[in-house]
Amino acid sequence: MMSKGKCGLPALLALLFPFASFAGEAPLQAVSLDYCADQYLIALAEPGQIMAVSPNATSEYSFLAEQAGGLASLRASAEEILVLQPDLAIRQFGGEREILPLLGRLGIAVVQLGFSDSPESARSNLRLVARALGREEKAEELIADMNRRLSVVAERNRGRGLTAIYLTPGGFTSGGGTFIDAVIRSAGLDNIGAAGGRQGWYDLNLENLVMNPPDLIVGSFFDLKTSQMNHWSVARHSLVQDLLAERPSVIVPGRYVACSAWFFVEAVEMIDRALASDPRLARESEG
Repeated sequence: MMSKGKCGLPALLALLFPFASFAGEAPLQAVSLDYCADQYLIALAEPGQIMAVSPNATSEYSFLAEQAGGLASLRASAEEILVLQPDLAIRQFGGEREILPLLGRLGIAVVQLGFSDSPESARSNLRLVARALGREEKAEELIADMNRRLSVVAERNRGRGLTAIYLTPGGFTSGGGTFIDAVIRSAGLDNIGAAGGRQGWYDLNLENLVMNPPDLIVGSFFDLKTSQMNHWSVARHSLVQDLLAERPSVIVPGRYVACSAWFFVEAVEMIDRALASDPRLARESEG
């Protein structure tokens, strides 16, 4: 996982690169430097604005992999970017930090996406990229759709009091202050991983899991060929496997949560469908 402490400051970068000055000119042409930045560029840009995306835009953990097919790709190096001479480079974590001031000095504006830990920060990233591309209306459409779908789920599950724990192939879980915590809470569940104010990512405690089993186990990245469980991972333990077999669980496709972006609503709705379809959860919610 990327540390939020390493993220740029969008507001500062917006001051350094005043995108509004491009208004009225030909549409900006842009590149994206990593697979999370790819999602924003592909979703927001007009046809012809996309010069290149990252090599991972078509990977199994890219939400918009299908739409990325056929697009040119480039590595996140100053040399390859300069060959294309884009107006704009969009980045979350791709390339070295030193690439930002270098591109700025060469007249290539840079949008630095923040690392989201909430729906609000996902909305902010959409608006930041859309402003740079002159595509504000498209961003607002995506935000309105996300808001509507989240509202439906929130209303359906309000007050149910069900709990969940998150599990990865590596045996990690998420506490508060993580985007996965926001996903779980957006689905109307209490995140056991954040109990007692626990923050961030940490190894799942097997004893606590067995002694305090959740109503629902939420897993992700188990579907990816590139995700392999460590031989010693807690996720391999027979007790965890028994819990997965016995307790209600939902395995969310990794591409829904590999980036902390607006399409996390897909994961929220998948969890919601699991809550609605499992009679054990329905009985518990009815008291």
